[in-house]
Amino acid sequence: MKEWKSRRFFACSIGIILLFLAAGCNRETVNWRKLPNDELFLYAKKLYDQKDWFDAKTHLTTVLLNSPGGAVLEQAQYLLGDCHFQLKEYVEAIAEFEKVIKSMPNGAYADDSRFKIGLCYDKLAPGYALDQDYTYKAIAEFETFLDEFPQSEFYPEAERRLKACRDRLAKKEYKTGELYRKMGYYPAAIISFQSVEELYAETDFSDDAVYWRAECLRKMGDWKAAAEAYEKLLNVHPDSPLFPKARLKLKTVQEKARESGPGPVE
Repeated sequence: MKEWKSRRFFACSIGIILLFLAAGCNRETVNWRKLPNDELFLYAKKLYDQKDWFDAKTHLTTVLLNSPGGAVLEQAQYLLGDCHFQLKEYVEAIAEFEKVIKSMPNGAYADDSRFKIGLCYDKLAPGYALDQDYTYKAIAEFETFLDEFPQSEFYPEAERRLKACRDRLAKKEYKTGELYRKMGYYPAAIISFQSVEELYAETDFSDDAVYWRAECLRKMGDWKAAAEAYEKLLNVHPDSPLFPKARLKLKTVQEKARESGPGPVE
């Protein structure tokens, strides 16, 4: 019995020792302060690959401070920007990506950096109702990217993001027109709806803008202009859900124009 207990105690002791040894092996024992710069970069890259963005950012910053040139500079600079991006530090990320483009405009990471700058501005942009300065900057970056890097793997995503940004601006302008319309300020509403038609014709708000501009003109009794607007919707947006309404309204304003000419509609 004592022998069995002794063996059991010995086995448990060995197990505990092995657990401590395993834990010790998993601890980070690298003294990064003593690493040469190229090895420090590899260490930072390992942390980056492990998605340890914060520590990778710290070591990549050190690498760049100690390396005014060299083969790893471009990649380290891009990875630093991406660490900021992954940590949602978008302003800092933009600054680092811009360094990549400025110092190596034809480098391997130029397209990645330009695309990520656009993404940063897009993510900084607030909802459509607020100031859209960041959205305008995102649009400029995505348009530049599409012009300069037509063969990039990020091209389709940049197109999608660009459309989303333009939709956001169109929505802001359309909602402004909608507010004026509901308040009865038809001339102001018409101006906003026209802006959507002219500046954001490819967006999802274009057909709505045409229809409600026509409605404002109808309310103002400008039968001819209203008829032209309804006709535009029928010709340019034949798949619009508003097509049936526009067709009926067109007949009404055409009859009004023939009967009595311009005059307000109650």
